[in-house]
Amino acid sequence: MPDSNNRELLLDTIQRSQAITRHIEFFMWLQQDIRRFLPHDMLVAAWGDFSVGRLSYDVASSIPGVHTQKVIDDGDVQPLINNLYFRWLDYDQQWYELDNLDEIADDQNIGSFISPMTDCRQMKSVIVHGIHDNRSNNDCLYAFFAREPATDIDEEALPLLLPHIDAALRRISDLPQADPEPCRRSAMNISEREEEILHWVGMGKTNAEIGMILDISHNTVKNHLKKIFEKLSVTSRAQAIAKYQQPDPQDVPTERFHA
Repeated sequence: MPDSNNRELLLDTIQRSQAITRHIEFFMWLQQDIRRFLPHDMLVAAWGDFSVGRLSYDVASSIPGVHTQKVIDDGDVQPLINNLYFRWLDYDQQWYELDNLDEIADDQNIGSFISPMTDCRQMKSVIVHGIHDNRSNNDCLYAFFAREPATDIDEEALPLLLPHIDAALRRISDLPQADPEPCRRSAMNISEREEEILHWVGMGKTNAEIGMILDISHNTVKNHLKKIFEKLSVTSRAQAIAKYQQPDPQDVPTERFHA
């Protein structure tokens, strides 16, 4: 690192990673600490056996409405991840950056995944690095997507931080969330924005934190919650979450997914 201040900041960032046990803690660490060294808006992690395409995914995103299941459902993520993975191999498993995602949009039919991403406030660039697990002979790839070209990257910090990002992600538990059927959402008259706020309320976030995540003011969050309480006929955040996630007795249980 170039100076003592950055060294101290790096050590503090690594130390804070040791306490991460929940997905929301991982997300906040990425947003508040890792972004100082590696500016990004969305992290897509993929791990497993890339040779046969048997992969699992996790997404940590500050973009409203973008989460693991949405990224997977809105487009075929695997061709893009494979493209980035084999580029990583070509770079001798060293990190690299792409400043223009349009350059690979037509490669290996990955445009179907790029399209939904570019709709999310125009993703422009990606920084990619990975870790090989000799015990399982599998790899884990980390792709940091940003709305702007990749700049202000601390080239020395990234290789040092990646093992701690990897370790933190391995420690956290999945955060399941019931996904109500569209007809139930419509019956409850809950909007997509209100659903996003309910999700983060269920994750234990404060109004100020939700505002930061969704890029709206905490007063706007408060107003949305007031409308949610009225629609669900409840008086507290806990009651709102319980009622919204409570399955209809006549409904078949819905599939659960990672947040």
